[in-house]
Amino acid sequence: MWLQGVWTLLFNTAIAVVLTLVSWAFSARSDPGRMLLWNFVIAQSIGFTIHVLFEVGALLVGRVRIEAFSTLNRVIFFAGIPIVGCIAGYWIGLSLLGVDVARIVQGAPRVLVAIITVSIIFSTFWYRYMAGKTRLARAEAEHQRERARSVELQRQAIDAQLRSLQAQIEPHFLFNTLANVVCLIDAAPEKARLMLERLIELLRASLAASRSERTTLGQETALIAAYLDILSIRMGKRLSYTIDVPAELREAHLPPLSLQPLVENSIKHGLEPKLEGGSVHLIARASDGSLQLDVEDDGLGFTPQSSGGVGLSNLRERMTSLYGDKAKLVVQELARGTRVTMTIPLSST
Repeated sequence: MWLQGVWTLLFNTAIAVVLTLVSWAFSARSDPGRMLLWNFVIAQSIGFTIHVLFEVGALLVGRVRIEAFSTLNRVIFFAGIPIVGCIAGYWIGLSLLGVDVARIVQGAPRVLVAIITVSIIFSTFWYRYMAGKTRLARAEAEHQRERARSVELQRQAIDAQLRSLQAQIEPHFLFNTLANVVCLIDAAPEKARLMLERLIELLRASLAASRSERTTLGQETALIAAYLDILSIRMGKRLSYTIDVPAELREAHLPPLSLQPLVENSIKHGLEPKLEGGSVHLIARASDGSLQLDVEDDGLGFTPQSSGGVGLSNLRERMTSLYGDKAKLVVQELARGTRVTMTIPLSST
């Protein structure tokens, strides 16, 4: 508001200077200093009166309702206030200069007519300016809404693409798991029962995650633990894993099914092709307002250009659509294996 006041002051001063130069050009006998003083006082009185009236009007009516005005109401508001402001401002300015306005109006009514005429002319230009400004603001607001809708549609498309990719992987995993259960029923019934129990937990968690827009780190790691338990039964001693998630981070929010592609890539490209297998580690930590998640394995490794890069590419696009440049997905080749680090803003509300 103080900045608007400064601009009003500068605008009024410019008008006073222009009027003084014009008047002085047509009347060489006039005193330019006195004329500038009069024009300055009157211009400031008119300008700040209109400014105050608009602020009071916006406060009483509400800016939201003003933006939704019909054409008639807009004309009344944006043209009526300058007319009233000009008349009142003239009265105030002349009074400050020691002029008895009421006496002049009574003695020469044409002065009042001249003031009203000037006020109408000024309000006409002011209305055209405000109408153009309003149309521009509405166009800009509509552009922002369209842009937000476009971003949201893009996010949904990327999300659907990622989930579609996961849906293609899940049946293969499901059939392999059920086939293992069949093989274990006679040879190792306890392992078959454990595998079925963990499969049920995994399917229940996956279904809940696929129907929600976000989940917690605790829920996501429970899903990953069920997934890795099933694989550890299938792979036996060839697979070991650890999940290191501090208790204070388990309520942190993250997109559903965002860790699963990272772990799947570690198993599929790093550990399953390796004869002796290996280990995978999920580590979560907070750093500078961000949640950092590391999925590290000591397998054969994979590069973003390999087949594992499709899932990571989709996940990277999904993170970018949700968090912009605040999200990162970095693949690092280690001496033994690979580390994939996902960084997103830390949020638990």
